[in-house]
Amino acid sequence: MVENGHAYNSVWQLRGDLWCRLDEAADRLNRPDTVGERRERYLEICRSLITELATLEPYWAFPGPSRFARLQRRFGSGDHRHFGKMVADINNALTTESYRHRDADAMADKDAGMFPTDPREIEHRPVNAQGQLYFEVLVVESMTEAAERALREEVRSWRRPDDQCAYELVVVGSGEEAMIAARLNANLQAVVIRRRFSHASARDLTGLDDFVDRELSESLAQHLSPEERAQILAGALSGLRPELDLYLMTEIEVEDMAGRLGAHFRRVFHAREGVLELHLSLLHGVAERYRTPFFSALKEYSHRPTGVFHALPISQGKSIVGSHWIQDMVSFYGLNVFMAETSATCVHGRDIGDVRGSRFAPRTDRAAARRAGTGRQDLRQ
Repeated sequence: MVENGHAYNSVWQLRGDLWCRLDEAADRLNRPDTVGERRERYLEICRSLITELATLEPYWAFPGPSRFARLQRRFGSGDHRHFGKMVADINNALTTESYRHRDADAMADKDAGMFPTDPREIEHRPVNAQGQLYFEVLVVESMTEAAERALREEVRSWRRPDDQCAYELVVVGSGEEAMIAARLNANLQAVVIRRRFSHASARDLTGLDDFVDRELSESLAQHLSPEERAQILAGALSGLRPELDLYLMTEIEVEDMAGRLGAHFRRVFHAREGVLELHLSLLHGVAERYRTPFFSALKEYSHRPTGVFHALPISQGKSIVGSHWIQDMVSFYGLNVFMAETSATCVHGRDIGDVRGSRFAPRTDRAAARRAGTGRQDLRQ
């Protein structure tokens, strides 16, 4: 890790700074006037930054292990022009967060135009691309590079344009790395624990000593049963980030496992069930936490027509929309703010307090949460 790593507020901030510095160094490296000793200096800077990033990148879905390995190969082979373009594309995608709206594999080695920097382009995206929520899923299992690539491709094959959410995978092979990923990556919203994972990482974690849980690693090493190890890891993850949805995929009797470990996992799957059932459960789990009944009821209400009985039609922002002088307020605040406005003498003036229809759902949900004594964290908070 960088010498002044503790000067950063978060590892996410450090990671972003490393990519920005690598982008600048790669750009300097490819300039015509960078020759001789200056070129050697920038080569060494790029090499050092790549080494530092290699410690952090396994715990984020983008740019992903295959793309980062391709970047390393291009630098090592001396293909500095394509290396610089690749670094610029990745840094641009991370800075603008455009990777959240695009297929990760489709973004490899494309033109720089793949990553729009103008925020106004968001307005012109297709509805399903603009509204899809992005999150990442941690998979804990020791697998080969080919198996990991096949799993990613299978997950992407089940995507549908009308899905409310889209996600990418972060794959680690040990319980030690699972805890590091949970600490570093705020994009993670679910964890899938499989039977085959090691207690300690095969990677060099020297630069991440502050995030390594040695006690967990020792506890996992002392238990040989995969079920016990899955239970220990699930307990540690729940204690660290209780909002995460935990899933277990096993190869033995699901009923027995669900009965013994159900307190830790949202659902237990058998390996024969395939990825589709898990995929649907991941989407449903996050969408359930994303539900905002009060806000949804307000949106529905704001689009209902109203009748006004008095002479001053001020409901739903009519006094502003019809004004010759203050229509710029609509342009600044947006029409939806005023669409939810009501007058006390409107036909539906009491609807916000009406418990019928969709406005009854928030009250029942709140009552259920109180009876349960706890509630899931709202992703909008």
